[in-house]
Amino acid sequence: MLSDVAARLNAELTAPSDPRHVDTVVTRVLLGFEQGRGRGDDENEVLIAEYVSALKALPLAAIHAAAERFRSGETLRPWVKRWRPSPAEFADEAREGLIPLRTQLLHIRRVLDAEIYDVPTPEQRAEVAKAAEAHLQRMRQAEPARHRAETPAEIARAQRAKLDEDLARLRATGHGPDIGRLMARLDQRQGVSGGAR
Repeated sequence: MLSDVAARLNAELTAPSDPRHVDTVVTRVLLGFEQGRGRGDDENEVLIAEYVSALKALPLAAIHAAAERFRSGETLRPWVKRWRPSPAEFADEAREGLIPLRTQLLHIRRVLDAEIYDVPTPEQRAEVAKAAEAHLQRMRQAEPARHRAETPAEIARAQRAKLDEDLARLRATGHGPDIGRLMARLDQRQGVSGGAR
């Protein structure tokens, strides 16, 4: 079914091989504007030829849809309704109408060209899990120190070393911004409740 829709959209997006078809659509649109108002047949032929030239590479379905929008006055692109659309405005309106068709065709092609996904078997899942576990083991062995968490004893030793360093600095200088904090730590460490010694 999607293939049929794609074929129909491809046909709608194909430019017409006979320019007389475009001529017919353009002539019908221009009849509602100023064709025949003070112009001779030769001038009208030249005018229509300009439109046919501007629209020749566009699909007939898009040209026809743009013509219907100009007739109804509900165009996709801005247009001053008092004047007939120029050949360039007509072509731009037809191109604007192609965007939804091309988008729809793109979505259909993605579905039609999609790769078929086979659900992995339990054996394949087990094989992937085994390979992942083997990789994790190799990583743990390659960098054991990086993945090991510090023990509480190591944390306590690091805190003690930092405290001793701060006390040594306090004793050496006798002043500094950390004196209050260092003295509170010293009091806490020595079990004294309040005040410096």
